[in-house]
Amino acid sequence: MIYKNLPYKEVWIKRSFLMGPDNFKWASDEYIQGQLVGVKAVQSSVPLFEVYLPEYAACYDKVLQCAIFEKPYTGDKEIRLDDVAWWDCISDNIDIYSKLILKGSPVAMKTRNGENRTGTYFFTLDFKPPPPNESIDYTEAQWWSEHKQKNFFFDDETGVLCCAPNNKLRYFHYSLGTEEPKRPFFKVFEPSNEWSHESKGQFFGDTKSFDYSKENS
Repeated sequence: MIYKNLPYKEVWIKRSFLMGPDNFKWASDEYIQGQLVGVKAVQSSVPLFEVYLPEYAACYDKVLQCAIFEKPYTGDKEIRLDDVAWWDCISDNIDIYSKLILKGSPVAMKTRNGENRTGTYFFTLDFKPPPPNESIDYTEAQWWSEHKQKNFFFDDETGVLCCAPNNKLRYFHYSLGTEEPKRPFFKVFEPSNEWSHESKGQFFGDTKSFDYSKENS
């Protein structure tokens, strides 16, 4: 498990999700104001978020994503895990960063259930293999055809915290984007063992002279 701090953000947490799984309310609920603190990742499981709750001077460190909102949601529609994200964590080892060129850009995704969600890009959670001296790599983090990011935003309609990998998300950059973007034709990247900067063997021999020259200088 790897823990990372998150950007400062005031959020609202469903009260029932602070009372154990038997009490979860997937639809309407009471809300408690808090601040995002951090996130922890466990391979093949959902990320769990830590939230500071000022009213109680307490941190609750295992909040599900579907219980975190930018504003209290007043509707009666159920919001479950499949409504806010696509994939579980592919590694315990994570990094948090912001794609600066896309900061503040509107985004749109279609959920697993076929619903459209829009919002503003917030931050990215990305996955790394474990440190080589700490564990055998059982993860998909370095299998490029399986690698996935979690790009986070708050849904405009409900306020719930959502995320999607790049191939499930559209970024509408105000300056660089176009009014009617084309539908992507892209395919998943497949790595090849034939791609290398060191595959030709042209440096065998004199590698001590300037610029690997065959002539002594």
